[in-house]
Amino acid sequence: MAVRPVPEEPPAIHLERVLDPTATWKFLERVMRLVQELQQRRFGGEDPVVEIPSATKRRVSRATVIEEAIVAALAAERLGALLDLNGTLVSVAEDIAAEELATAYRALATWDLRGAESALARALRVTRLPEHQQRIALGWALHRLVSDLLRLVPGEAKEKSLPAEHLVTELLPTLDQLPHDERTFYHSEVRRLAAAWREAAADDRCWCVWALFRARVALLRGEGHETTLAWLLRLARRAGLSMSSDDPNGLATLLRRAEAVFQLLAAPPADESAQRELLERAAEASPRDLFRALVAVLTAQWGEDALAATQRFALALWVPEASSTGGGDI
Repeated sequence: MAVRPVPEEPPAIHLERVLDPTATWKFLERVMRLVQELQQRRFGGEDPVVEIPSATKRRVSRATVIEEAIVAALAAERLGALLDLNGTLVSVAEDIAAEELATAYRALATWDLRGAESALARALRVTRLPEHQQRIALGWALHRLVSDLLRLVPGEAKEKSLPAEHLVTELLPTLDQLPHDERTFYHSEVRRLAAAWREAAADDRCWCVWALFRARVALLRGEGHETTLAWLLRLARRAGLSMSSDDPNGLATLLRRAEAVFQLLAAPPADESAQRELLERAAEASPRDLFRALVAVLTAQWGEDALAATQRFALALWVPEASSTGGGDI
C-alpha cells in the first residue's frame, strides 16, 4: 500500500524583539512632561487628578488612546496622584507604598534607622490610602522609640523612661483606619520595650544585655572601630570580667588590645618602646573578635544565649495571622 508523503512544515519564523532606546526616551519624555505639569498645578495649591484624555471627540487611533492611558497611569504613579479611571478615582501606587512600609518596619525591627527613614519617605510620596498614611505615622513614632532605645543609656540618661513610649501610646488610639489587633499589639510591644529599658537601669545583668545589644547594633550599622570597642569595654567592666589572664588567645588579651586603643587616644606614653608596644597591641584590636568572645563568655556565665538575649530590645512586628484579639480598646 502506497503511503502518501506528508510535507514538512516550514520552521516558524521568530522575529527578535529588541529594545528601541529612541522610542523609550521619547515615551518617557511624555510621562515627565505630564508629571511636571501636574507638579506645577500642585505647587499652585491644587490636588490634581490625572485624567485619561477622552477619544470621543477626537479622531485618534486605538493605539494612541492606549499610549495616552499608559502615560497618565505612569505619571499618577510617579507623582502619587489620583487617577480618574472611567469616572472612578484610584490610587495606582498603593502596592508600592505597601512594599515600602513592609521594608520600613523590617528595618525598624533590625535597628536600621536610616533604612526605615528612606522607606517611610518613599511610601509617603506615593500613598493616598488613609490606612497607609496612618501606618506611616505609626512607623515614624516607632522610629523615635527605636532611636531612644539606642541613644539613651539606661541609668545614665536624665529620662527615667523612654520619651517615645508616651508618643506612641498617645498616637495609637487616633489611628482609626488600622485594625484593632494591630494597635493593641504595638501598644503592648512599646510597653514591653520601655519596661526592658527601665529594668536595665536598675539591674546589672539587664544593663549588660542592653550594652551587648548596643554593641551589636554598632557592628551592624558600622558605627566605627572605637565606638564599638568602647561599648564592649564598658560591658566587660560592668560584667566584672578580668583582664589579668595570660591566655594569649583569650578574652583578657582581646580586652587589653581594646584598652590600648583608648590609652593611645587619651595619654600615649612618652617612652618610645612602651608606645611602640601599645601601638602594636592597638593594631590587633578587633571589635568583631571581642564581641564574639564576650558573647561566648557571657553565655556561659548567664546560662542563656547572650546574643539571643539582646532580642528583648528588638521591635517585634505585627503579623495579622499570628496576632490575637485580646485586650481592651486603646
